[in-house]
Amino acid sequence: MHQRLVVRSLTTTDGTLTAMDDGLVVWTPHQGRPRRMAMHAHPTVLLALRGPMGNVATAVVGCADGSITVLSLPRMEQAGRFDIGGGAVRSICLLEPGSLTFLAGNQRGEVWALLNDRSPRASRLFTIDGPVSSLNVTEHDIHVRSGWMHHVRTLEGGAVSDHNTAAGYQEHRYQRLGNVRPTQLLIT
Repeated sequence: MHQRLVVRSLTTTDGTLTAMDDGLVVWTPHQGRPRRMAMHAHPTVLLALRGPMGNVATAVVGCADGSITVLSLPRMEQAGRFDIGGGAVRSICLLEPGSLTFLAGNQRGEVWALLNDRSPRASRLFTIDGPVSSLNVTEHDIHVRSGWMHHVRTLEGGAVSDHNTAAGYQEHRYQRLGNVRPTQLLIT
């Protein structure tokens, strides 16, 4: 018998969204019964959105195969699906408040705009070096993090700046105890 493992979870004031290692996604509201839905692949990222009444009304699930599924809550019905390919989806953020438009970043460093009401529905904006760790949209810019690198792009994908946030730290070279021969140990 397979014991499911929780790989992602998101806790809100309305309930908990949990993703399991076999692709099962469960919405457990504080009031009401849990709902389940099986994804096509291993879930890698979760995003919950509040509706106009202030309750959590939508969940977005990114998967390891590059698919992104939009679910309506609490019924767990599929409201939309996007496919960006390029490996695992690493980050998702809302592009325009009040609409189902998103930005998604994947393992290959590609950032995609996901527009449910326009054609094409998924379009690649730009690519960075390294996997996308996080995405954030401000009024005029897209902030992308990849490890220590902070990339700023326009909403159309044009480069604004690239900054290595690790540059301000000094490199401390030291030798770990496991790499030292016993004759080199100082005993005082």
